[in-house]
Amino acid sequence: MSMVSAQPGTKRPIGATVIAVVAAVGGLLSLFGGASVLAGTATGPFAIAIIVVIFGILGLALGAGFYTGARWAWMAGIIIYIISIGLGIAEILYGGSVGFVGGIIRIIAGIIIPAYLTRQKPKSFFGKSRSSPSM
Repeated sequence: MSMVSAQPGTKRPIGATVIAVVAAVGGLLSLFGGASVLAGTATGPFAIAIIVVIFGILGLALGAGFYTGARWAWMAGIIIYIISIGLGIAEILYGGSVGFVGGIIRIIAGIIIPAYLTRQKPKSFFGKSRSSPSM
């Protein structure tokens, strides 16, 4: 069973490319922000910084999965981005100035990306819906 599911000839929707880039860039920014707190060059709670670094790694993985149309990325993206809304709220409340901006972006992505993934075209791209063989 292949990890990549985009059927041959399945065209990647523009939105899938956009969320792949958003996930990867968000992952890099999360890694940078979390690492700067862990390194002592930025302020913020240590525990939130660790969680942000973990979400950064997940963001990079999801970026690759979204780009290639991997079946696992569809459900993982929905779950991780919905959970990230809670992390975004924690960043706004406790994360200082860097956390405030990151938290707002995380909440917006946590709403928009799952909403996008549940639409028909992305579901088909990730192999999550049956399309009729006739057309």
